[in-house]
Amino acid sequence: IYSSVGYKVILTDCKSMKGIVELRKCLKNNVSALAGQSGVGKSTITNILLGETKTIIGEISQKNKKGKNTTTEITLYEIENNTYLLDTPGFQTMDIYEIESKDLDKYFIDFRKYIKNCEFIGCTHIKEEKCGIKEALNEGKILKERYDNFVKIYKELKDKEEHKW
Repeated sequence: IYSSVGYKVILTDCKSMKGIVELRKCLKNNVSALAGQSGVGKSTITNILLGETKTIIGEISQKNKKGKNTTTEITLYEIENNTYLLDTPGFQTMDIYEIESKDLDKYFIDFRKYIKNCEFIGCTHIKEEKCGIKEALNEGKILKERYDNFVKIYKELKDKEEHKW
């Protein structure tokens, strides 16, 4: 899904080292962060990129098959000159409430070129009739799963905004 909408996706496998060289090239001359759920391999990838064991790697719980938080703080590592990597604690959920619902469409890169086709400025892409996003969806130019995720997140953000104290 993500590569089809324009994100660079690198499949990695730490046992076979698949994708590690390509990942290293993408990280070069940047400060990058590994983020994701507990137990997905952030610390394992960090150790491989560093060429030594600097981070603790936890076990997957046999009870619930989820990762256990072994990384408890954000640590900045220098992989090579001018190339840094942040190893971050895992999470179970991710809040994006700093984004306003009216701006959410800007975070969906596959929506950007169709927003100009909306009849109304400030189109929510949900209720409006003449909406460039919904037209692109109907034409198969936007994946239904992406649009459904957009609607779900939009409603969560809108609900949060309406119930601020």
